[in-house]
Amino acid sequence: MYINFFSPSELVTGSIYLLGQRIDEAIRSKRAKHAPYPTICVGNFQAGGTGKTPATLWVAKKLKALGFTPIILIRGYKGAVSKSIIVDTPDAYTYGDETILHAQHFPTIVGKNRRESAELASTIPGENKVLVMDDGLQHYQLLKDFSIVCQKNARFEEDQMLPIGRLRQIPHTNIDGILSQINEAGYQQVKSWKGIPEYTFERITSLVSGSKQQGLVVCGVANPDDCLYQIQKAGEFIGDEMKFRDHHRYNAADLARIEHAAKKYDYRVHCTAKDAVKLAPLITAGNSPIKLSVWDVEIQPVGDVQPLIDAMVAKIEEVYTNRSQKQA
Repeated sequence: MYINFFSPSELVTGSIYLLGQRIDEAIRSKRAKHAPYPTICVGNFQAGGTGKTPATLWVAKKLKALGFTPIILIRGYKGAVSKSIIVDTPDAYTYGDETILHAQHFPTIVGKNRRESAELASTIPGENKVLVMDDGLQHYQLLKDFSIVCQKNARFEEDQMLPIGRLRQIPHTNIDGILSQINEAGYQQVKSWKGIPEYTFERITSLVSGSKQQGLVVCGVANPDDCLYQIQKAGEFIGDEMKFRDHHRYNAADLARIEHAAKKYDYRVHCTAKDAVKLAPLITAGNSPIKLSVWDVEIQPVGDVQPLIDAMVAKIEEVYTNRSQKQA
């Protein structure tokens, strides 16, 4: 039997983190309010790399196809924005890299205070508006009408609190659905956690622009090793690799390193769409010879997800009916 042994400092730090999280939730929840529009939250219990951003886009695209006007709310991690603002330029360092990915498809509001962002949504044109939060399960001041939790290979109910594990919140049942990634062997592992409906999806890595010509693979995301593997697998090539931290702020020195490593490939560089929104402006500004091949990830449900869509739409319609009556 394998037994986990944790140091006293890890146990103390984990307890302090949990205490701080619960105090934060208790204080902020007292001021919690609903948004003027139905609010869908795509979040997680675990830190980093659970697929929130592609899942958020999947939800928004489904809602748009059904006649709704999705508006993305996002904090803009590693960006410079504090007060909520509607994204109007592709500036990843101002708004955050994931913010720009959303703004390429939907009206997007970035800001630390999601309740403030929700109010700002009233200035965006469109009928049947629905707010879709990328992350925000731990943003307690804005009440959610429908919450979806994402997880990848490690199931949250088997995880530990930070810093021992990856949990940033004790899992609770105040959620409406779970999206779980198909395991590495390719088998569907659908379980139900405390009666919460669970749906399986696979992540599809596809070429957005550029060629599949062999080149240097650059990656600055939460799980770089998996990202590098998926790009080379999809492109059917093997190239040198260069890893950076998640949300890395690329600079001229980084670009010089990338150029040097990519010279042997005639300056062909493969990267994620998240990296491209930061690298492309640098390449243009520096008149670099680098030729980017950009890859993005979409989620593809495995099996029937119609019950999830139906439940989400039913909640949206319920909110429109009940909240409109109260505000009238």
